[in-house]
Parts: sequence; C-alpha cells; structure tokens
Amino acid sequence: MNATENQSNSRHQRGERPKNMSKTSTKPAKALLIEEIRQLGQTLGVNTVFTTFLEITATCLSAETDPSTAKDRKARYQELIEGMEPETVNAYARMCALLYLAVRENWDEPRDILGAVYHELNLNNAWNGQYFTPDDVCRMMAMLTLGEDKLDSANQELLTINEPACGSGAMVIGAVWAMKKSGTDYRQKSLFYAQDIDIRCVWMAYIQLVLYEIPAVVVHGNTLTLEEWSRWYTPNAIACLLKEGRQQKEASSA
Repeated sequence: MNATENQSNSRHQRGERPKNMSKTSTKPAKALLIEEIRQLGQTLGVNTVFTTFLEITATCLSAETDPSTAKDRKARYQELIEGMEPETVNAYARMCALLYLAVRENWDEPRDILGAVYHELNLNNAWNGQYFTPDDVCRMMAMLTLGEDKLDSANQELLTINEPACGSGAMVIGAVWAMKKSGTDYRQKSLFYAQDIDIRCVWMAYIQLVLYEIPAVVVHGNTLTLEEWSRWYTPNAIACLLKEGRQQKEASSA
C-alpha cells in the first residue's frame, strides 16, 4: 500500500472518519460508502468501481494476513493500482475506511452490508440477476437450523458450518448473529466454510467475514463439480486451524 492508504489505515485504527467526511455528518457509513462509489462511478461506471473496490480490499486484507498467499496477492494489488490516478487510489482507500466504519456501526447486530450496498446500487442486472438473502431471513434460518442444542454444544466444542453457495456471506453473518444472541463466542467456538462460483461473491463474503472477525475459509469453487480455484482464509480461521492442528498433534502423541 502507498502512504495515503497507510494513513487511512491509521485512521481506521483510531476510529476516525476519512478526511472528506464532515465531522458533523449524521449519515451512516454505509450511505457514505454508496455515495463514494457512485461519485467515482460517474466516470468509470458503478459496476466497474464496485468490482474493483471488492478485489482491491480482499486482496489487501489477504496479503496482509495470510502468509501463504501474500506474495501473489501483493503482486495482484500492484497490478490493480498500476496506472491509476492518485485520486482514484485515494477514493478506493476511502471506500475501505467507510466499509470498516459501517461494520463497526453494526457490530452488535451483524448484518450483510455489502449485499445491501449491491442492491442499493442496482447491480443485480449487471450481475446476471443475482439477489442476496435479506438479513432478517438469514437470522430466522440460523435460529431454526442451529437451535438451542447446537448453540449450547458450541460452548463445549468447535461448531463447524458449511455454506456451499455463500453469495455475499449473509447466511454466515446471520449464523454469527444467532451465536451472539445465545452468548456463544463465535470467534473461539466456530469455523465456517463458505463457497461460491462467482469470485465477486467470494470477495464480498471474505471481506465482511474478516471485518466481523469470523473464523472462515472462503473458497472460490464449484460446489457441484468440486472444482476449486482459490482459497481465502480469514485471520481468525488461520488462528483456529493452527490451534486445532496443535490439539490434534497433542492428542495423537498422548
């Protein structure tokens, strides 16, 4: 990342809003993110801006947190910004900051922010008519699927959940909402596997699961044919898998 992006990251950590945002603004960060995308989309096209924003954000997050893919993803990031005007790079950095703030605003009640942004930008026609499941439906399905018995058992052992067509990650986020409501520490007691055939959905899910600190492995692949093209590990998933690996080794050597 360049110096401008590093400054933006520092502002993220301090919980500050980007410089172009009024300190007195009462708009939620999601609304400001949509405005930022639309503004840059006037010259580059909204679909192109949203897709590029997803890839830049996902690539940067992965490059900084997953040593196994860091080299390739850092190289991909350089390819993405090569030839961009500095203000365009800055605009994408502001989008990253706004998304982070949107997640923090919804921390206690996790919701699918990028899926909502996608719909508000009316991108479903550009994306082959894709629609993402609303948060309320995801939460209801999570409560019905998990139930009190599974949530209680999650306090005793690791709860592993597979989402074979994850879209923007809404179902996983809904499950985390249910776990939070039950008092289950999802960061320590769960591991999600999410998969989608559309790389843009993979990026959407991965970004949000990283920012919500969810242990998840997001796979770009075809669930039906078992083809797989890439894997995206959240930092919490890396920590979980390392911990489980150590525990298995200790058990086998006992």
